[in-house]
Amino acid sequence: MTEGWGFRTRAVLDRWFGPVIVILLAVAAVGGLFAHGAYIDPETQQEQRVVNEWSVNGSFTHQSTVRNVSFDTPFEPGTPVRNRTVYFQRVMPILNGRFVFRSPGAENPINLTVDRRLVVESNETATGDEGPTVYWQETRNFGINRTVHQPDGATVVPFSLNVTRTFEEAQNVSEQLDSPGQIRSEILVTVVATRQTEGAQTRQFTFSLPITSESGIYRVQSNPRSETFTETTTVTVENEPSTLQRVGGPVLIAVGLLGILGLAFARYRDALELTDAEREWLAYRDDRTDFDEWISTVRLPEEARDLPVAQAETLADLVDVAIDSDNPVLEHPDGDAYSVVHDGYRYTFEAPMKPRRDDPLPADESDASSDDEAVATANGGEDPLNEFDE
Repeated sequence: MTEGWGFRTRAVLDRWFGPVIVILLAVAAVGGLFAHGAYIDPETQQEQRVVNEWSVNGSFTHQSTVRNVSFDTPFEPGTPVRNRTVYFQRVMPILNGRFVFRSPGAENPINLTVDRRLVVESNETATGDEGPTVYWQETRNFGINRTVHQPDGATVVPFSLNVTRTFEEAQNVSEQLDSPGQIRSEILVTVVATRQTEGAQTRQFTFSLPITSESGIYRVQSNPRSETFTETTTVTVENEPSTLQRVGGPVLIAVGLLGILGLAFARYRDALELTDAEREWLAYRDDRTDFDEWISTVRLPEEARDLPVAQAETLADLVDVAIDSDNPVLEHPDGDAYSVVHDGYRYTFEAPMKPRRDDPLPADESDASSDDEAVATANGGEDPLNEFDE
């Protein structure tokens, strides 16, 4: 079936020339769309890009100075004890401390408003997801500071609290109110920060230093807190073209346009249209493939030369004779000559020669056929098929 594919391709292209041109134009157009999206007008998308990242952190430091009492203690009077989780109420009643604010990564100064206050309350921790029950609460202001925080520095705000007296007063309030619950206190520092830059947002942070009282002691829970902020801007970026767009686009354009030019040139040079000889040979090859099961390769005996000869126009005609007479088609092993022997006759068909591209055009073929007939007459009309038995 692969034999003669060049003739078949030309025949298909000649017959379907218009639709093939349309298909090639479509291929080039698709390639143009891909290439346009990759090189001329690529698609874009919106992205968020970080333009600045900074953070704030707040922490507490605290200490208490041992007071002079009438009894002996392991602590030297007048000596400060620092950053303990437990202080003794009788010998360390006053808690002095500092709130420290820093802003790593900030490039501009920050306007700060620092509000310090003490919250004392009696509450009871609830079970489940509910918050604690607050029976009473009191708030004392320690003051408000306004300052400009430098990015590479630290802003320090002091505080001082007589913890022992605070819890004694709170205990008196609970007794007077006959209030249930546990007395708790905490120092709250609320910071309002605005960076000195155009369009900066004002941010608010609250830092807590919880203080709880037990029998003769009070506990301080200092937990530093840090928070990071990322400032972004929206930018438009081009999408990275895919391999199909970058490579497939130009390839499809080239295939489409070169295909159109090649077909147009071939049609202009009459290179697509088949000659009569090419059509005849192509029809013969189709018949040879279609009727292969009826054909056997056999060398005819000498006696077959003396039988009367009937010439078939096509191999298909000869196969029809073989089918009607229930005889095989015999193919000569030395060439494309076919015979069917039946009822005292030899029915024959001689295959055409495979044409070449430089074969004469049909008009010349007609002249050549006349010359062949003249040669056959000069030879006395002898059947050329008989030569394949010699």
